[in-house]
Amino acid sequence: MSEIMNIPVIIMDFTKVYRNQYFYLGYNHTVIDCTDIPGSDCYCDQDAAKIIQARIAPHPLRAVHFLDTGNHHYITKFWTDRINTDFIMVVADFHHDMQPPMFEDFLSCGGWVRTALDTNPYLKQVLFIGVSEDYTVMGNDSEIFRYPVMPNPSLPVYISIDKDVLHKGIVTTNWDQGNMSFRQLQGIIKEIMHGYRVLGVDICGESTTCCDKRSDHINGRLLSCIAASDLSTWLQG
Repeated sequence: MSEIMNIPVIIMDFTKVYRNQYFYLGYNHTVIDCTDIPGSDCYCDQDAAKIIQARIAPHPLRAVHFLDTGNHHYITKFWTDRINTDFIMVVADFHHDMQPPMFEDFLSCGGWVRTALDTNPYLKQVLFIGVSEDYTVMGNDSEIFRYPVMPNPSLPVYISIDKDVLHKGIVTTNWDQGNMSFRQLQGIIKEIMHGYRVLGVDICGESTTCCDKRSDHINGRLLSCIAASDLSTWLQG
């Protein structure tokens, strides 16, 4: 149990929501204060991007990173920009985040996956989990997959989870939500972590409109699932 608790947990604090949560206490955690970064809510301008990249630079990629609300899901791009080997990005999200950019030089929570595919030469494929059937995911058939169709198992994966993929009866987020149960999401995560080498994990989807103890609980369950499922991978470095 002590080895599991030593897995690095990085808390990116943009909205102070994690200050009312306790799931990370007892883990080897670090809090990065991001409350003073303007131009970072939903749309990230170039100045904010430079600040965020500088603040995450000293911290490990191979960790569980909590990114705050779904408005900050784009931060996965900054973490994965540090990967220097071919990889697959696994995105659990009710939204595909593949929209073309509305503003030049801005990274958005609704288009960061498309930007990552267009700009990161090491990102070879994206696997979507739980994305709404109402969304048509545009892209090359060789680079875009929807679960349960699985991509190349020889490549490592980076997992990015937005809790809006879960049913609203389980947790509250600041976006419209899917219908997935926690057990379904947990089972898919375990399947992926058993079959692929994992480079890192991001989790977002907090709500700033309510103090939802369920979010703290779900964060804790996700963290326990990830830590236990990938214990050997974390320890191998």
